[in-house]
Amino acid sequence: MTPLLSTCYAGASQSGASHRRPVARPIPSIINQRSAIINPGAFALPPRRAFTFIELILSIAIVCILAVLSIAGINQVKPVIQGSYCANSLRQLGLATTMYLNDHEHKCFAYAQLESAGKLWYFGFETYGSIASSEGDRVVDVTKSPLYPYVQQVGGVQICPSFPYGQAIWKPKYQGASWGYGFNTFLSNVNTLAIQHPSQVLIFGDCAQVNNFQAPADYSHPMLEEFYMIENTYQTIHFRHGGWANILFLDGHVQKFTMYPGTLDTRLPNCDVGRITQFGSMQYLQ
Repeated sequence: MTPLLSTCYAGASQSGASHRRPVARPIPSIINQRSAIINPGAFALPPRRAFTFIELILSIAIVCILAVLSIAGINQVKPVIQGSYCANSLRQLGLATTMYLNDHEHKCFAYAQLESAGKLWYFGFETYGSIASSEGDRVVDVTKSPLYPYVQQVGGVQICPSFPYGQAIWKPKYQGASWGYGFNTFLSNVNTLAIQHPSQVLIFGDCAQVNNFQAPADYSHPMLEEFYMIENTYQTIHFRHGGWANILFLDGHVQKFTMYPGTLDTRLPNCDVGRITQFGSMQYLQ
């Protein structure tokens, strides 16, 4: 008896004396399969409805709007992320400075000092031959910086991600880049224990300079370069984090500043270089 059929015995007696010929009946699943083969339309899905032209245009418009909103959101968040990254680098630099001060009776290093073979900047040593070289070809040995061993101990200081390295507006000063931070020159060789309010005296900050006097920059083509000095008259604070700058104070805290009104360097207004105080002010410097 085939397994696809069920057999019914009609009228069989309990004694088994009377027998009738078995009747084979197809099981229900076979009936359904045969019905589908005979009439496939009975089980077919309803026909799809295509997009109309108006619906297609609306869908594309919605996708474009969402893409624009996503890009706008990224552009708003990016300066915040990069600013936080930069602030952390400044804290590392502050920690290295604290370690240096503890080892040198709290006397701060000099911004720069002349030596027999060249100039020792706070960020490295440069020979007189390098100083006489063209901008971008100068070389500084960062391992000779008074801060170098301490920077190594804290794990290094990363280059600020918001400085426009590699862009057309950038004018390199040295081969490579330093940190993009400037030093408060009024702290050179100062005993920091004599400073009454260290939380109100800056030591490093986001820094840059507009250059229109050294090739490849000129008067008609000003460029932006790294700079290393913060003092009371120059426009060297770089507000590169969406209109604000990170400033590190002697007590180790980092504070955000916006530009003081009227101090923008108009030679490159889109680069946001200026001051955090009015011209000539000694606030935050001593």
